[in-house]
Amino acid sequence: MTITDELKDKLTALAFDVTDNFCYGCYRVVKADHCPGCHSDDFMRHLDGVGVEYGTDWVIEHLIKEHCSPIDAEEQFEELLSETCETVKIGSLEYDPGYVLRNIDPVAFRCGVSDMLADDEQYIEVDGQYYQVYDIETMIEELS
Repeated sequence: MTITDELKDKLTALAFDVTDNFCYGCYRVVKADHCPGCHSDDFMRHLDGVGVEYGTDWVIEHLIKEHCSPIDAEEQFEELLSETCETVKIGSLEYDPGYVLRNIDPVAFRCGVSDMLADDEQYIEVDGQYYQVYDIETMIEELS
């Protein structure tokens, strides 16, 4: 998962907001800064109905998967080509540029999809699926 520092900070803050402290030693949710049973402050994160684990990366991944829709990268790239490139003319016939590249040169098309997804400011990969940063930022605003 490649995330800019600013977005990572926002997602981490959200992960802390939606989870509870969990003392693994006493095996219970703790609402304070220290466990009243063992006085530990080494907490796991507890997300109700999902689980318990150290760190926040798993919470962030869960939130993105639950609240955002993955993109169809090939479809999105084809639409991008169709919007930004001129119509392809062969004789007196005209074709959609995205359709042409996808069907005439599939290797170049897949390379273009990879280049598009490499833009860390627009897309984030989570578990093999790509999500738009805009959708993730919208999710943060809605859940905060």
